[in-house]
Amino acid sequence: MSQRDELIERVTQEVMRIYGVGGAPAPQAAAPAPAMRVIKGSGAAAVLAAQAAELSTDPAQSCLVLVSGSSRLADATISRFHEVRKRFRKARVLMSENAKSLYQTARRPFAGFEHVFGSDGLDELAAYDQFILLNPTLNTLSKMASLQADNVVARVGRQALLWGRPTSILLEEIPALPEAMMDEFNAIIQKLVRFGYQFPEGLPEASANQAAAPVPTFTAPSLPGPVPEALVSRNGGITGLIDHTLLKPEASRKAIRELCSEAMEHGFFSVCVNTFWVRESAQMLQGSDVKVCTVVGFPLGAIPTEIKALETRQAISDGAGEIDMVMNIGAMKSGDHETVRKDIAAIVEAAQGKVVKVILETGLLSREEILIACKLSKDAGAHFVKTCTGFAKGTATVEHIKLMRSAVGPNIGVKASGGVRDRETAEALVKAGANRIGASSSVAIAKGQRGTSGY
Repeated sequence: MSQRDELIERVTQEVMRIYGVGGAPAPQAAAPAPAMRVIKGSGAAAVLAAQAAELSTDPAQSCLVLVSGSSRLADATISRFHEVRKRFRKARVLMSENAKSLYQTARRPFAGFEHVFGSDGLDELAAYDQFILLNPTLNTLSKMASLQADNVVARVGRQALLWGRPTSILLEEIPALPEAMMDEFNAIIQKLVRFGYQFPEGLPEASANQAAAPVPTFTAPSLPGPVPEALVSRNGGITGLIDHTLLKPEASRKAIRELCSEAMEHGFFSVCVNTFWVRESAQMLQGSDVKVCTVVGFPLGAIPTEIKALETRQAISDGAGEIDMVMNIGAMKSGDHETVRKDIAAIVEAAQGKVVKVILETGLLSREEILIACKLSKDAGAHFVKTCTGFAKGTATVEHIKLMRSAVGPNIGVKASGGVRDRETAEALVKAGANRIGASSSVAIAKGQRGTSGY
């Protein structure tokens, strides 16, 4: 008998035993909690397994089990599913195309399995209380770690986290890998943990060359009274205040996609891109909490108000949630304050209620001009004042942030941008009164390192 036939025979016998096909089912003891073992070692001997999976035993809960194709672990996956289904009021299976093909050859041992094509039908899955990925393939784990969604299991697993559902990954075993490949696999697992996936006890330890000093925690200072959501850190820390920025003229589609992936990975408030990339970014970030911010009249601000308003309306239509407009700096330097105010007010109107930040270009203004620009921005209905574009003279400074905060009061946002390269600088600016940071070195800031790249 071939190996395939033996597999089919074992699966068939198990299904007949469980469902009593051909006779009364054999008596079964209470199902133990799903358990997985950790096999530790080094190099090719290092493999990951799970141990003491702490799944819910609340009979009122429902669970969706996600299965990708793995013929080598077919028996273990089937057995584990039947253990899981006894612990929930409702347990169903959603399969990848490969898994669906595989298990159909094994006489369809899963009860009530289903498959979702494309993005249609995802919303109905939000009703499940818990999601479990059984023995995902290395390919699926890699896709999940890189935030790709062209695999149904990876797509639903990512969406489960966005819905705030507990999402566990149970692995029976991983084949022995060469040391370099094992390091890469460990890095994938650690990345998934940062996203919020649970590996019930038994994560592989990072190899020596992956070890890094822990990043100190930072809690953004609270503001008095009720304040708009846009003024508050998304996650309570410094990363939740960052507009992850890429405004270089040579920015490619690949770079924009990487920017969006990094924003979701690190929990940044938004991505800030040129208006051409708004639609692409909005599609990439669909379903996540990360907003799309864009720049209008950038980087000089010296274009007619009507053109700025048109650019704003187009950006909002394409999916922008926030607008960073460049003030008419020449009008400000000329003392034409009414033109400056009307320019800002027109963008606020064109933004249709979306957040508008006014870039003052503080490095080009006197102290008095900064105070006047802040007052004009506030009078025109803007939600933030912002220091710099990063393309002209000057950077964000603690002195300027304090000055701008004193001018606008507690309930208007102050964004520090321009030359923010490290965590220490970002935290100092927040403590001075900023409640948003614009930076292209966002990932370095999140890791407690120093970045070198500009906008």
